[in-house]
Amino acid sequence: MTPTLLTLVVSLVEEAVKIAPAAAADFQAIFSKSNPTPADWEALRAKVQSKGYFDYVPDSDLPH
Repeated sequence: MTPTLLTLVVSLVEEAVKIAPAAAADFQAIFSKSNPTPADWEALRAKVQSKGYFDYVPDSDLPH
């Protein structure tokens, strides 16, 4: 993995945690595993995709 790509990944995770603090626990859980499996990553993807913007940002000023 190139340093540029790694920097991008770190930035994306940082922004996701800022925008959706509840996601921080999900990221922490998967990164704390010594060897996350493909099933772990798929479960995280499915959880994230099952929610909408307003689930992650309930105090948004955007109209529903």
